Amino acid sequence: MRRKEEKVMKRGYSCFVKKYKRHEKPIDVIDRWIRSIKYIYQRAKYGYCDSDTWSIDYWFLSVVPEMLERLMENTSSYPCTPGAGPHAIYGTGAPKDVDDEGAKAWEDVLSEMIFLFREANEETCTKRNKYEAEYDSAMEKFEAKYGIFGEKLRTEKEKRDTLEHRGYRMYTMADVPEFAYIDKNYYDENRKIEEYRNECKDKAFSLFSKWFWDLWD
Repeated sequence: MRRKEEKVMKRGYSCFVKKYKRHEKPIDVIDRWIRSIKYIYQRAKYGYCDSDTWSIDYWFLSVVPEMLERLMENTSSYPCTPGAGPHAIYGTGAPKDVDDEGAKAWEDVLSEMIFLFREANEETCTKRNKYEAEYDSAMEKFEAKYGIFGEKLRTEKEKRDTLEHRGYRMYTMADVPEFAYIDKNYYDENRKIEEYRNECKDKAFSLFSKWFWDLWD
């Protein structure tokens, strides 16, 4: 099996609270570090922390592929059949060609799981919306021309309703013919990517379930 003992693990799901404000007050810095220490303690004691539970799906897709990759790179054994229990240890009795074949097959399974889980993750998916740049440019033009929420498109009645707290009409690019086409193209493409990511998630979990009892070394 291939090994990369010195590999620097750059991805994952840190429990350190990120800095979101460009300029933080001292009290904000203290609060951020207090929460980080709390999460570190929870991780050390329970194996998870409060911030992990806020988005378990994101945590899973950020952490599990990295764990599978680490297993793949450092394992010294391979399963003979799914869920059989015992693993064959590389180089301890079986002919080399048998070991090589078994190790390669196990590496292929783990690689496929890793790939599919990463494709399911919006941040690591290789598919990107080809209309994103055009959409962003159109959005800037829309907001410059009609306002952030299209307030310049409101009728007199809608303006009165807003002032009298009887409703707040918001307009989007889909409401304006000159921008509607890019809005439709962008969201249609988004739906295709979401369908692809969902298919990858289902395939990944199917493999994960099949080989679940073999995810050890």
